[in-house]
Amino acid sequence: MTTISKTRWRFTWAAGILFLIDLFGVALQQPWIKAFDQLIIGWVRHPLPHGLMQSIIWVTKSGNPKPVTWVTLLLVAVLVIARHYRGALFLAFNVLIWAGVGNTVIKNIIQRPRPTVNRLVAASSYSFPSGHSITAMLLWGSLIVLLGWSLRQHHNWRWAGTLVLSLWIVCIGLSRVYVGVHYPSDVVAGWSLGFFLLTVSQWFLTRYGDAL
Repeated sequence: MTTISKTRWRFTWAAGILFLIDLFGVALQQPWIKAFDQLIIGWVRHPLPHGLMQSIIWVTKSGNPKPVTWVTLLLVAVLVIARHYRGALFLAFNVLIWAGVGNTVIKNIIQRPRPTVNRLVAASSYSFPSGHSITAMLLWGSLIVLLGWSLRQHHNWRWAGTLVLSLWIVCIGLSRVYVGVHYPSDVVAGWSLGFFLLTVSQWFLTRYGDAL
């Protein structure tokens, strides 16, 4: 894995600031948060053909705790077998600690109720931030980082993998708005906090070497 670039750090600090703005806006129930949520919901929640709607539901369910845990454990096992121990630690810590424990702590501090619109899937706990969004960013973002290192000599494959996984992260977040279990500001918070934590984890584990 290569050294974190200055551009990446700029995006990371911007993501951290965005999360804090979002956090305080939600905690203080600012009018601009409501206006933002209503605007994005109006763009996202439209009647769709049954097949497409079921596809979106499948996408959102792919981010549920059970499939995410199995995917994480499988990837960690592969990394351990390949003797990429820091990579395995990087992935496991990001998903199980940052996304799991960290997300739960913030949810219970803010205690934002979920939207009251007609939901297409069941959801419990509080709304802010979106657990699926932060988990998607940390799980698939970790894989982007690991692929970026392992495919550093194959630029086309690296960029193709980055594009596909990035689109998947976006799709999971937007699906949470479509199925009616999160506000857009929840999703933005999950993405921005996840990206910030992803960079922090990468920096910490590569302080004394550039490989995971």
